Amino acid sequence: MNKRKMMKSLLAFILVLSFVLQLNAVNASAVTVTKTGWVSINSGTLTVRSGPGTSYKKVGSLKNNVSVTVYSQSKNGWSQIGYNNKKAYVSTQYLRMYSFLMDKTKVYTYRGEGSDYKSQYRGKYYGWDKWNDGESSFVIKEDSKGLYFGWPESEYFTELVYPLKVGKEWSEWGIKHKITAMNGTLTTPAGTFKNVVTVKSSDGYTSYYAQNVGLLKTVSNGVTMSELVGLQKK
Repeated sequence: MNKRKMMKSLLAFILVLSFVLQLNAVNASAVTVTKTGWVSINSGTLTVRSGPGTSYKKVGSLKNNVSVTVYSQSKNGWSQIGYNNKKAYVSTQYLRMYSFLMDKTKVYTYRGEGSDYKSQYRGKYYGWDKWNDGESSFVIKEDSKGLYFGWPESEYFTELVYPLKVGKEWSEWGIKHKITAMNGTLTTPAGTFKNVVTVKSSDGYTSYYAQNVGLLKTVSNGVTMSELVGLQKK
């Protein structure tokens, strides 16, 4: 093969390679990264519209705490979501892009006071999520103002206050609580969790929470009181 043919072959190869690389770049940019959001309103329902503005047609509504797929969020305050197998829009201010509810599809194993106990989701209880840990039950709820834990037909307390912010404080039952960190990493026998929220209380307790998991660990004056040691599918 003479030099002229070699140069033509090399040029053809470069052109083909360039085309393939450009095609791969286009395909990669076409992949949409989605997130999960939760409707966060104090009352009523969230209006879903055909476009990013109040002048667009109303196509439906969503109840509080319903999860939605979020495709994008614009600077003018609107989020593109999936609704009835189509794309629609809601006001971003009524979406919460995190949840600390326990995963209803999982069985949680906690270790506390020298013994292990399992917790499983048992259904709804007057708007709360009811869980059973063997001999007793507890309830959890999340809304636009925070995450709550309690017992059926009894009192409850606030675990987290929304929107989350380092330094946020609240008082309840004579005890002061403060969010001291939001981007920590915590490893327990159940795994390694990122973006962990840390809450310190005036009674000496420190609690750790992970998104879509819930409570990971509780420490009192340096002593571990409870810890998530297992997390399995039902």
